[in-house]
Amino acid sequence: MGKAVTIKDVAARGGVSKTAVSYVLSGREAGVRISTETRQRVLAAAQDLGYHPNALARGLARHQTDTLALVMQFPSVFSGWSGFTNELMHGATDAATALGFDLMLHTKALDTAAQDAAALTDGRADGALLLRDRDDPLAACLSERGFPFVQIFSSPTEPSPDAYFVDCDNAAGALLAVEHLWSLGHRRIGHLSGSPKSAAAADRRQGWQDALAAHGIPARTEWECSMTYAGSDFSPFIEIMSRPDSPTAIFAWSDDVAIRAIRVLREQLGRRVPEDISVLGFDGTQMCDHTAPRLTSVRQPIYEMAARGVEILAALLRREPLLEAQSIFTPTLTLRDSCGPCPELG
Repeated sequence: MGKAVTIKDVAARGGVSKTAVSYVLSGREAGVRISTETRQRVLAAAQDLGYHPNALARGLARHQTDTLALVMQFPSVFSGWSGFTNELMHGATDAATALGFDLMLHTKALDTAAQDAAALTDGRADGALLLRDRDDPLAACLSERGFPFVQIFSSPTEPSPDAYFVDCDNAAGALLAVEHLWSLGHRRIGHLSGSPKSAAAADRRQGWQDALAAHGIPARTEWECSMTYAGSDFSPFIEIMSRPDSPTAIFAWSDDVAIRAIRVLREQLGRRVPEDISVLGFDGTQMCDHTAPRLTSVRQPIYEMAARGVEILAALLRREPLLEAQSIFTPTLTLRDSCGPCPELG
């Protein structure tokens, strides 16, 4: 491979100054009255030499890179299968492209939030989209550095006026789930919960508890087990479902977990869904239409929420007016085939 062509090479080939080359190739020649002849000589020389500007150097000169970082709690999320992650990436990528930004995945696992913050603020990105646990210190570290960021699919425990986030009313979504199962005659409604550190999972669990309490039924610990991911150990779930007074319906904190639960019920416990037990998920991903049976789910508009996060961050970076800095989306219930009447009624 030959040596990279530089501005100095272009200037020598065109017989002009490096300053003139810099202004022409950055599109700023009008402001310094560079002649048409000089501009043409610069462009011809650049084409002859196959010159391509160094995007990083140009970004550093402008103090911006037109790049947004997407930061998950665990980098491994990017490499695993997830209907949620697929739709999130689709929405964020489309919005970033439409607004003229590149999207960078921050996948390097670092030991501390301070190290993460140092990496994110080293000039490689202009701002960040954070999908982190509610008590994660990274947001505070970035705030201390004055680095722009927007929390997505999460919100601060105590939001301040200068906090920027996009979230779903997760508790309201859990209420929709429990009310639907209740309307079908179910009274023993179990829950597959996510990580207690996850703001979304914690709110959905609280919504499940509150909805049962509203009907005079305390949420029983023997009806619940933690299933952070679809790949989690489902032995506790199998144990719960093997008891004589096992739940007749399951509300899972995510579609991915609900889909795995249906498979476990069918293949390891010989239970039919929805004839023997109803299963209801949360997220409303496209995968819900491709399961057997099709999964009834609380839908949060993942694509739209991810896109909104990008739009807010772009407005912050460009100092444009914000119509809505804190956006809470309302979930809806999409009925499919995985929920039916409580079998004990018939």
